[in-house]
Amino acid sequence: MSPSDADNPVAYSNHMFAALRNLRDLEEREFRGVITGMLDPTLRERIVTLNYHRAAFNVETILALPNSRHFQGTAMLARAIFEDAVELKLISLNPDAAEKIDAVTRIERLRAAQDVVAFMGSHPDIEVHAELYQKYIDKEGAAIMGEQQRLWPGNNHVNHWLNKKMAKRIEGLGEPFERIYEAHYPQLSWYSHSGVTGVWNVSGEMLAALVGICYQIAVESYMQILEMLVNEFRLSVHDGKLKDKIQYAKFVAFAQNQVEADAVMRVHGLG
Repeated sequence: MSPSDADNPVAYSNHMFAALRNLRDLEEREFRGVITGMLDPTLRERIVTLNYHRAAFNVETILALPNSRHFQGTAMLARAIFEDAVELKLISLNPDAAEKIDAVTRIERLRAAQDVVAFMGSHPDIEVHAELYQKYIDKEGAAIMGEQQRLWPGNNHVNHWLNKKMAKRIEGLGEPFERIYEAHYPQLSWYSHSGVTGVWNVSGEMLAALVGICYQIAVESYMQILEMLVNEFRLSVHDGKLKDKIQYAKFVAFAQNQVEADAVMRVHGLG
């Protein structure tokens, strides 16, 4: 980063946007084909892949908003990419994650179906087509609730497979997760929920700085995701420099010329 970047939010934002674009290009080139081309993936591999795809789609979308006027969308997407990274980090630390995640998807669907049917029952004058929801409850409800009690004994309201709120999930994850959560997550939430806290008496320069921070969060989170994919799918067997390429993708975005770019490449053992 050049010395002026710390005092120039627009320049910093541009560098971080370029870093995120570099990471997207690396993911497309080195990750996507290998992971999506897997034959007969396990349940865990399927779940990891779906979370990775959600993150990749979010990165694609944030890159389609290269202007500080889209600060609200950028903040919401940065928050989503961070949450994707947290989820994948937790999966990487929990060998039994796949079974619980699989069960939670059915629990959430059952809860949604029950809510629709309950609404129909309490509002008979409102037309709600709930027949399919009721059939799902009748067919799957007992089995799903039995699975919930087996995996989370004594818990009748499971919202996440770890059965913990976000703050508790973050504890112990270390850098950069705890820093991003404590320093930036509340601010990102201002732009994901109603209210004027995030825009009250805020200058254009402050919004430009916010966008740069959002890109930084997206970059750091996506780097974590890509490194977890290297570990989860043992991609370093095919390319032992893949993690170095992830680091290079970020730092080369701050190079001012080809000489600096070449130096960054050598630092990461890619020269």
